[in-house]
Amino acid sequence: MTQQLTVLSSPEADASGGVPQVVASLPVSLHPADGGTPALVAIAGTRGWTEKALESLSSGARGLMVIGPSIADVTALRDRAQASSVPVVLDTEWAHNPAVDAAAPHFAAHHDENSLLEARVNAAAGADLDQVLLAQLALIRAAVEPVVSLTYARRNRHGYDALAQLASGAQASLTAVLTDALPTSAALRLIKPQHAVALALPGPATAAPGRVTVSGPEGATLLPTEWETAHRAAWRRLHALAQAGQASGDLGNFAADAALVAGTQ
Repeated sequence: MTQQLTVLSSPEADASGGVPQVVASLPVSLHPADGGTPALVAIAGTRGWTEKALESLSSGARGLMVIGPSIADVTALRDRAQASSVPVVLDTEWAHNPAVDAAAPHFAAHHDENSLLEARVNAAAGADLDQVLLAQLALIRAAVEPVVSLTYARRNRHGYDALAQLASGAQASLTAVLTDALPTSAALRLIKPQHAVALALPGPATAAPGRVTVSGPEGATLLPTEWETAHRAAWRRLHALAQAGQASGDLGNFAADAALVAGTQ
């Protein structure tokens, strides 16, 4: 049986994560907090977010949603959340799009140490490059596997190009373009001699579906699409974890990605 959990969110989280709209779209699972201790708390991932998250845990929150987390030391928060079995879900820009889960088994079927992965994101002009890279690394981790090393070929105010190695030893190329001439989007493409898997994602604020195309000698197949925002999918996941009393692995994964970003600056 689905348990309805109350939600408290900061104005900054509302602005960046569309929290009121998500809560309104999940009335059976979520309800705005109107007093007392909220079950779920949403925090914007700006400077000081780990301290705010620890305060929420001390206040009795059963689950935390962090919207767009910036680089921070999450050791204390991770240990506290694991000890109390409280899930902390990190709502990064791309990783929770439902198309990512749909694409993952197809990437796994064709991915090996000889694969080449191409990753590209289009972000707004002036965006923080470290934040863009964090979101791109989270997407690659969710869809394929973690990036373990990264070297920039170019990094400037217009974006970056980088060469990377994945955990399996496979190679990847990462590109980010900062521009207002194109809509925010992300794409992954895995290329093999006879097969390819392509994932194309719109911005997280739209419910327009991601697209997964699997190609081979027999032709190309577009997988069924799911009309849901990445934000909404992230909240469904947080609700399920909180209802089950299970922690998440998001903070550990984030620590690894953040260390990689910090080491390549």
